[in-house]
Order: sequence, then structure tokens, then C-alpha cells
Amino acid sequence: MRKLAIAAVVLLVVVGAISTAFGLLVLRPLPSIDADERLLGLDERVEVLRDTYGVPHLFATDTHDLFFAQGYVTAQDRLWQMDVYRRAAEGKLAEVLGEPALESDRFMRTLGLGRAAQLDLGVISDESRGVLEAYMEGVNKFLQQHGESLPIEFTILGYRPEPWTVLDTLAISKLQLYDAAGNYTQELLRASIAARLGPDVLATLLPDPSTNAVAFDARAWALVAPQLSPGLAGDGPAALASVLGGAGQGLGSNCWALAGSRTASGKPLLAGDPHLPVRNPSIWYEVALDAGDLHLIGFSIPGVPGVVVGHNDRIAWSFTYALADTQDLFVERQDPTDLRRYEFEGRMENATFTREVIKVKGRADDVVLDVAITRHGPILTPVLKDQKAQLALRWNALDGTRTVEAVLGMGRARSFSEFRAAAALFVGATLSACYADVDGHIGYQLVGRLPDRKSGDGRMPVPGWSGDYEWRGLIPADANPFLLDPPGGVVLNANNRPVDRATETGWEGEWDPGFRYAFLRAALTDITGADVARFRSLQNDVTSLPVQRFRAAILSAHAVSPLASEAQRLVRDWNGALSVDSAAAAMYESWLVHMCERTFRDKLGQSLYEQYLTDGRPTFALYDLIGSPSSTWFADLASGDAGDRDAIAGAALEDAVRDLVKRLGPTTASWRWGDLHTVSFAHPLSAVKPLDLILTIGPVRRAGDGYSPNNGAYSLLQPFAVRSHSSERQIVDLADVDASLSIIPTGQSGQPYSPHWGDQTQLWANGEYKPMVLSRERIGKIEGKLVLRAR
Repeated sequence: MRKLAIAAVVLLVVVGAISTAFGLLVLRPLPSIDADERLLGLDERVEVLRDTYGVPHLFATDTHDLFFAQGYVTAQDRLWQMDVYRRAAEGKLAEVLGEPALESDRFMRTLGLGRAAQLDLGVISDESRGVLEAYMEGVNKFLQQHGESLPIEFTILGYRPEPWTVLDTLAISKLQLYDAAGNYTQELLRASIAARLGPDVLATLLPDPSTNAVAFDARAWALVAPQLSPGLAGDGPAALASVLGGAGQGLGSNCWALAGSRTASGKPLLAGDPHLPVRNPSIWYEVALDAGDLHLIGFSIPGVPGVVVGHNDRIAWSFTYALADTQDLFVERQDPTDLRRYEFEGRMENATFTREVIKVKGRADDVVLDVAITRHGPILTPVLKDQKAQLALRWNALDGTRTVEAVLGMGRARSFSEFRAAAALFVGATLSACYADVDGHIGYQLVGRLPDRKSGDGRMPVPGWSGDYEWRGLIPADANPFLLDPPGGVVLNANNRPVDRATETGWEGEWDPGFRYAFLRAALTDITGADVARFRSLQNDVTSLPVQRFRAAILSAHAVSPLASEAQRLVRDWNGALSVDSAAAAMYESWLVHMCERTFRDKLGQSLYEQYLTDGRPTFALYDLIGSPSSTWFADLASGDAGDRDAIAGAALEDAVRDLVKRLGPTTASWRWGDLHTVSFAHPLSAVKPLDLILTIGPVRRAGDGYSPNNGAYSLLQPFAVRSHSSERQIVDLADVDASLSIIPTGQSGQPYSPHWGDQTQLWANGEYKPMVLSRERIGKIEGKLVLRAR
């Protein structure tokens, strides 16, 4: 009995210790949402009302206090995420994550987002700087108060966050531009393909879906080809993506608006759902802001004040990536007698050098980089892989810009003209904006400044020494295409080229193939009496238009094994829906992966093929090729067989059934698309076992694919896990903005064991929504009321 008693006491002590540790590490950092606090730095009283999903509704007397409070409450929920974002942007991840983050830091220090943030500070208005400073003060006030109860990630990694600065916010805004403007990797891909197979294949492998494709610049290629090697993007972007979450094939978005003549209420409806990389915590933090004449709700980037997409009491808007080209690679010619100098128009110029010192956790010595910056931008060659040419990146985000000011201004706009005026300040990437307002107007605006190139189209690296391919500046913002109240009563964008007139210039880019656009255009063209329910259905539709063409190729394939023949029968009897329980959908997607491999890998070689899967659109190229059964791309180089689509499709069919047997079981009865196609919201520290058990949300079974309106893109390199998804959905009813709806894939909180860690995941997966209420009197049940008073 005595031994049992001792064992019981020991067990109680252990359980008590575990409970205490759990409370200190996990529960103590959760925010106080129902309290009355006095804070030095506020001018007047601020109230923060939390709804039942943890969305903070901030009510202040003036904008200083409003943005102070936004910084404070965002830090309550997302402090570690904010710290990781600024470290990623400024190249300081290795300080806390060690060697695995070093290549990310090398890349970001070379790129120079931190340096560019310094330039922004010199050009933004005093008013905007005041907003950023108020936000900074709020974050730092939270740090002062809660430095002993930090989120669990700080404890795991053993560090404390530095005070927040305005430069941190500006650097994070640059980081979001990096996410939106990655054209330089496509330039590297085009150059590598042209070097291996000749430039004539580019139109086949990287087809241009626009109606204004530019002819290949043979003169520029002849000058730079001898200097270029078939190099890759390097390890930095992949290391960064491992922390922030990478994107797979199909990165894009949808947005549309219908005029009141097409809706049941007689007022416009607007919908938007940006398709972004899978991340946990979510890239978005929903917040409502109310002070003076500003009444705004929407989705913010943690670390940046204001909201990026949302609505105020007068207007609503959402964005898609426009994918226009804002980045150019210049091949520089070094002075062989002095490598610090580069040729330009027949003379040598000194480059600017900046020394970057990277501290690495676990290393006694610092890593020192000397970054060369020419007239075109930083030399990226040291952070590229297998590249011998000196490549400089010209990108307008590396200049001093007022992009953060544009975001704040769009949130304050009361009309389309005011919205356009604010959008004109946006530089560094391009976005397509869908717009609607309570006065009945709908509109479209291409947002972002485009390069005014002397010559060339920006698709390939060009000579930096000649002066023939310089940027003369940026095309004026008022030259960007826009629509206001189009006759059909519809505005729509799904990453498609915003204009198609042959006279337009400057719109070169990596345009989406247009399958989502075509489906949504057909659905919206004849719609009348539209309501929120109809918009919900469209946002969650998993139709993928390429299915019909590829399905026909599967049915004409030369099947050999009985299981492949059975799989063909499945596809023949299939309705084409990519539903989670469909065996035929699993067969179709597996065949598509293997058909790309059979078609392209032997011609490109393994390394270039992997780059093509990462930075190209192989399924789009295959979609065009599949209509040419005798194309040489369907040749089998190993066997010497000539181009035969049906033969290679049959080989891909056999590959696919073997793959499905391995993954899902020996019979088609056990095959389900949703068992292959899942999304897991992995935290940046989920790679550390067993932290994944508490830090990963999911997996969740998903329907659709990268060409569905309800996006579920996956990487062909590592199929079939979802890499890009609807990162938020909103539907705004301009007849009653308080009846609007929204959802994000995870939840408001970035802290495990918060009630709002993953509480929206199942709703999002089921195509459901939550209220997106603006007015105080319509919030409904309040989870907590935090009063912040001036001291």
C-alpha cells in the first residue's frame, strides 16, 4: 500500500508539473480579451470587441489610437508570425532558426528588401508615416506588457523579440510584393530551355494565352546566350518557402462583381478569393477598424496596418494577381581588369557594394556577404545555382515606393475615382482589382506601375551593357486599363490578361491560361437575380475545364494491363467532377502527372524538368499539345519511337495505375481523389518532431484542382498535396454591407490551443462562411470587450 501511495503522489506531482508547464507555455500567452487596461501612448479610450470567431472590432476616437490598437491586438494573436515575417524579409531567420535558414537569408540580403524598406521611409507621406508609427507603438506596448508570457514558439527557440520598427512594417510590405512578382524565375527558365533546346520551343513549352504575344528577341538572345549557363533559381527561394509556405502550380485568384441590374437586391454584389500559398498561421488577419469617418473591415497582413482587401461603409474590393512583368534580368559585362566595374554603353562604371553580416544560431562566426549593385540592381549570381553570367535584377519594388500608402488609401476611398487615385501609388507588383460601391457602381482597375522599356518584352535576360533595353521609367498609372459600369454589368478577373486590344503595350506577363476565367465568365454572363447563395456556389465550384480534353486522351490511350483498362472504363463512365470520393478523378489527376513526365522529362533532362515543373505551366503546354497526336513531343527518346500521343498516353496510364495501387490500394474500389488530394496547414516549426502533432492543422480532404474556381493546386514535383488554396473568401452585399460573409482556412489566432486556432478550418473546407459585420450594433454575441484607456 505504501508503494502504491508513493506512486500516486509521484503521479500527481508529475501531472501537476505538466499542467503547470502547459499553462505557462501554452495558455498564459493567450490574449486578454475581456479587460480594462491603461496604456501610455493612447490619446483617448479605445474599445476592442471580439466576435465569436475572435475577429477584433476596434472603435477609437482618432486614427492614431485606432492603428495603435490594431498593432496591439495583432500582436496579441500573431506576434511570432509577425516576427518571422520581418525576419524573412530582412534576412534574419538564421539568427533564430540556424543553418536551415541560412540560404533564405543569403537570398533576401542579396535581393535587398530591407534596403528597399529604407528607401520607402524617405518617400511616404507624413500622414502615412504617422499611421506606421502608431501601429509600431501598439506592438511595442504589447511587448512591454507581455514580455514574460510570449507565444510558445519563442520559448521553443529560446529568444525574445526585438522592439518593432516602422522599417519592419515596410519590409513586410516588400515581402508581399515578392510573393506577387516572381517573373525573374520564368526568365531563368526560358533561358535554360532556349540554351538546351533552342528558342523555337519556348512558344510550345511556355505558351502565351494572351492575344498580344511579342515576338522572340533574337538579337538580344544572340548577345547574352554565350554568357549564360543553364542555371537555376538557387536554394534561397526554396529555403524561404520552407518557412513561409510555398506555392504550387496554379497560384492565382478570382474576383468578380455584378451590377444591381443582375442581382436580386438591385445593388451590386462582389466576391473575391485570393489563391495563395498554404500557411499556418493564415497570411490574413481579419480586423474591423472604426474611427471618425473611417469604417472598415477586411483582411490585413500581420505586421502592416490597414486592410488589403475588404470593404468600408461605401465601397468593396478584392484583388487577383495580375501577373504582369515588373522584373527584368540584365546580363552584366564585367571589367576583366577590375571586377568591381561593369560596362555600360562603351564605358566602365563602378558598382555599389554593400556588406551584409548574417548571424547564424549555433555558429560562432558570422556569414559575410558583399552584394554588388549595378545601375540595374543587385547581382543575383552568387545566390543562383550553376549560373556563370553576372545577372542583375531590375525590379521596381527595390526602389523607394509608396505602396503601403496605396493600401491605406484604398481602404479610405469613398468612390471609384478615390480608389483609383490611391491605387496609382501602388508599385512593385501588379494586381487586378474588382470594385463595387453602395451607389451602384462596379469597376475593374489594373493596379501597379509597369516598366516603360526602351525595347524588349522582359521575358528573357537582356544585355545590360548596351543601353538598348533600359527602363525609361514607369508607365503612368492612368494608362492602366480600367472599367467603370461596363454595359454587361459584369467585371471579372481570374489572373487573365486584363486587356486584349492589339494596340496595347506594356502588358507582357505570365498570364493564367484562362480556364477559371472561361468557366466563371460563362456562369456570370446570363445570370440574373443573383444573390449571396449563388456567389457562394460559384466560389466553391470545383469544375476544371481541361478535364474534357484530357479525358478524351485517356480514353484513346493504348491500355495494356487489365487494371489500366478498368481505369479507362472508370474515366469513360465519369461525369468529370473532381469530387473527393471520385475514383475516376484520382485516376485522371495521376495520369496527368505521369503524362507530363512522359512527354517532357526525357527532352528536358531531370534538372531542367524539375525547374519546368516549378516555374512553368506544363499542364497548360500539354493541353495545347494533346490536340496534335503525332507531335514529336510525344516521342519516346529511350526507345526511339516516333511521336505517338496514344502510345505515350497508354504508358502514362500504366504509370498512373501503378502509382495509385501503391498509394491507395490494389483495386479501384479503394481509390478516392480526396485521399490523395489533401491540405495540411503546417506551422513553420512542424518539421520538428513531435511539434507537428500540436502545430499542424489537418490534413483535410479537398476536391478540385489548380484549374477549379475553388482552387486546390498541387505541385507536379510532389503530388498531390495542396500547395495553393483560397486563402480567404469574401462576399460583399452592397445592399447591406453588414450581411457580408467571409472565411479563412485556419483561424484568427496564431497560437495553438487558442479557441480560434483552426476554428474556421472545417467551415472553409465545407464551403461555409461566417458573418463579416461592420456596424457595431450588428456584431451580435461578443466574446470579449477589451477597453484600452489613456494613462
